[in-house]
Amino acid sequence: MADEGISGTSTRKRDEFNRMIAQAETGGLDLILTKEVSRFARNTVDTLEYTRKLKSLGVGVIFINDNIDTRDNEGEVFLTMMATMAQEESRKTSQRVKWGQLRRMEAGVVFGNNSTYGFDTRGGQLFVKPEEAQVVRLIYHKFLNEGKGTHVIARELYEAGIDPPKTATGKWSAVMILRILRNEKHVGDLLQKKNITPDYLDHKKVPNRGQEKQILLRDHHEAIIDRETWDATQRELALRSAKQGDKSKYSNRYWCSGKIHCGNCGSRFTLRKRKRPNGDLYMAWGCHSRVHYGNWKRDSQGEAVGCNMRMVNNKSLSAIVGFVLGQLELDSDAIVAELLADIQKLQSAPDDGGSADRLQAKRTAIERKRENALDAFLSGTISDGELQTMRSRYDRELAAIDRELLAITEAARTLESQKTGLEDIVRTIRAGLNGSEEVYREVIESVTVFEDYIDVRVKFVPGTFRIWYTTSGKREEYTTTIQRWEVV
Repeated sequence: MADEGISGTSTRKRDEFNRMIAQAETGGLDLILTKEVSRFARNTVDTLEYTRKLKSLGVGVIFINDNIDTRDNEGEVFLTMMATMAQEESRKTSQRVKWGQLRRMEAGVVFGNNSTYGFDTRGGQLFVKPEEAQVVRLIYHKFLNEGKGTHVIARELYEAGIDPPKTATGKWSAVMILRILRNEKHVGDLLQKKNITPDYLDHKKVPNRGQEKQILLRDHHEAIIDRETWDATQRELALRSAKQGDKSKYSNRYWCSGKIHCGNCGSRFTLRKRKRPNGDLYMAWGCHSRVHYGNWKRDSQGEAVGCNMRMVNNKSLSAIVGFVLGQLELDSDAIVAELLADIQKLQSAPDDGGSADRLQAKRTAIERKRENALDAFLSGTISDGELQTMRSRYDRELAAIDRELLAITEAARTLESQKTGLEDIVRTIRAGLNGSEEVYREVIESVTVFEDYIDVRVKFVPGTFRIWYTTSGKREEYTTTIQRWEVV
């Protein structure tokens, strides 16, 4: 019995070896002959465990070259020595192999199986597969330009009849889409040692989470997508991940929860709190990407993470928003008058002029024609082909009418929503801009933090308030000074 081309450092995958042990257990063997200890096993524990087990079954093992017979009393002593030497030789061999692989990786030789979607791996090189490359570009387009999620993209590819990666079990999945969006090979880079084998005895591969240095080669091979698309996709992935994480944790806890965004990477800002030694509470808002990943960098997988955007003190944020609303308060009567005029325009806005009723009547007439066509077919007046042609035409007309009806309905909803929103703003302004968080919650639409300034948008007020400011002092002496502002 022999296991061709299989390492002896572990018996787990040695089918012939395990079959031999099974035969010994059933009484099918009396004696096992093997050339030397290293051929039996290169793991000291396995060697001693199995020879002892065989001996208890009355089966001896003779190692011919090493002149060891486990049936002798001194056999195990010599066997332990030889097995230890065999294991040490395996360790050295493993180190030599790893060193050779590392040098080849640094030279750009591609390791791994031929399973990267969009590429064919041959002779240690990557070659673009045109048909799969088109699908890769489509995935990036759907995610980045159309704003679709991984589940939606997977479903659309499946419905379009596009074959998934050959390693898949039947159809596309969100995990497959995410792997493609995160695979640096698509932008022409090569990151190796994503997975490693820490233990040369069990050969088990595990994700490389910083245990060993990875090798990243930029512009290593022909790219499927351009660098700009890749970077934008990684930022969008980080943004959506941040939004997903913030959704439940920070929603509605503070007036600005979910309203502050990073002008650099687009991530939401989250509140960071720290208690000072004197008992005071320090509160500041920071970009989720920076808080979670630190300054911008590439992680162990070669993916762009982190952000360099500054923090914003909670006191400064309140001062800035209060200043913006203060500008509105200076002319609150004019603002209220303008908003009331807008409300009156919405209230007097013409309806659809009876368009919805006419469309509904037209729809009823077409449905009647569709039914008459079926009756004509059943009576033998028209053929099946003629029926299908007529029904297809009527279905197209009905679909067009439904789209028009939907547009009219959505327009009506939008007008009603605008009217309600304007009325709320009028009530808030008339109630007084007293700087309360409830007022901020109702009036402020969004805050975007940039490196040099902050943009504030007020609901139903045209334009964006751009604020430049400085801070000074600490604790009770902390002061925020507005340097200049403008409406853009």
